[in-house]
Amino acid sequence: MIPVTHPAHEGPPPLGALLFRPGPGLAPEAHRVARALMEDAARNRGGRVSPEEGGTWRLVAAPPALDMARRTLSAVLHGRDAALVTEALASPAPEKPENSGPEALLRALPVESLLERRAILGFGPGGMPRPAGWRVLPSRKAIASALGKAWEGEPWQAHGWAVVARRAAERAAPEDAPLHLDLLPEALATTAPNLLPVLPPRALARPPAMPFAVDGPGLAALEMIDPANLPGLALHLAHDPALEALPADFWRALGPARVVLEGVADRAALEWGLAQGFARFTGPQADRLLAALRQRPR
Repeated sequence: MIPVTHPAHEGPPPLGALLFRPGPGLAPEAHRVARALMEDAARNRGGRVSPEEGGTWRLVAAPPALDMARRTLSAVLHGRDAALVTEALASPAPEKPENSGPEALLRALPVESLLERRAILGFGPGGMPRPAGWRVLPSRKAIASALGKAWEGEPWQAHGWAVVARRAAERAAPEDAPLHLDLLPEALATTAPNLLPVLPPRALARPPAMPFAVDGPGLAALEMIDPANLPGLALHLAHDPALEALPADFWRALGPARVVLEGVADRAALEWGLAQGFARFTGPQADRLLAALRQRPR
């Protein structure tokens, strides 16, 4: 982390600005923490935070608030690929136009156009295939297209993902079929009936009290955990032939009924999952079976 100070203008400035500039090597998680600290400083000590091109975030506030924010960020970002720049402002900085910034670009589009919907195939009594709900998650491709070149890069994509996920949760309506909706732990709130939040693996460090599902973890993490103590009502696992190396005892301890096997491309992958006791699937093979179900005469 490289601290830089811009020279002050003449006279005591009523406000100052702290700029957080992430470098290309800064992990998205560190970027998210730094942004949250700036937003917290603005909320609790009076100020505002706004995004700028190139991944920069600007906090405008009184000098005491900036000093505290800078000291906190310096401790968090020590040794990481980021720079903190302070500026003294001779007059209050102008507000950013409401139609600028990544949030405004994403708000201007219908949330449905920014989401990916994956139909979940289930199997009922007697092994009969049936619809088993949906997984809905922010579409990284649609978000990247909406943000364009001005906001490209992983930190902005991660920020856009979080913005779209919150919008989807706010607009989620009760559905007849289960809805598995991807969210960040920070965005958890009272959910609609039949809505199950799908959280990233980092949520396992502090599982929420409410029912939830988990996106992952991957094979390397699965090999190191005690499957019997892995929390979550559902586990969305990406299909990987390497999963077949895990013994049957592992899946029995995990609880195969909890697994939603994602990305099932063919019949062989589906049959392997069924042999382990999995009952829910997404992917091309699941889509083909669901399409055939819809074409059956009622």
